[in-house]
Amino acid sequence: MSVRAPTHDELAAKWAITEVIHRYCRGLDRMDKALALSCWHPDGSDDHAPLYAGPAAGFIDWLWPVHAAMKVTRHVVSNTLIELHADGTTAGAETYWSLVLQVPQGAQNFDIVAGGRYLDRFECIEGMWAIRHRQSVVDWNRVDPVRATLADFAATPLIDVNNPEVPATVPSRDGGDFSYSVLGHIERH
Repeated sequence: MSVRAPTHDELAAKWAITEVIHRYCRGLDRMDKALALSCWHPDGSDDHAPLYAGPAAGFIDWLWPVHAAMKVTRHVVSNTLIELHADGTTAGAETYWSLVLQVPQGAQNFDIVAGGRYLDRFECIEGMWAIRHRQSVVDWNRVDPVRATLADFAATPLIDVNNPEVPATVPSRDGGDFSYSVLGHIERH
């Protein structure tokens, strides 16, 4: 099977769609609600059933306190396939996702580790690609108690720390994260 080379416009559309998918992950992990919501058209929808199914704005409103209660969220995407439709203004995308959510429960922390796929219908309106509808499919998941972290091992002879006097860059789930000094605030469309 031969595949023709994509045109410049097709590459630009696929790049714009890929950026939306990446912006979603950053929005969730940095708790940037406006950035996360910008990934959908205003009347877009989301289906993360049985957790949530309905308008995208409602999904973000539902998700925000759930994620805020977590210690860590890490959304990673890969294997994105995008099919541009002949009309030039709609597309379908399948993106594999994996995540780690660290949830405190009493004195114990648990890592929820999962993988699945986003099946997205995209639409370009006035030159802006955004999600019209997202269907999330969970392919696998598990929950593990956190028994030790890298910090626990750094205090042992198992890891030779080269510069113990230099503090690690501490992550933050908001605009104070070091990434904002590198990327700034990503333009929301």
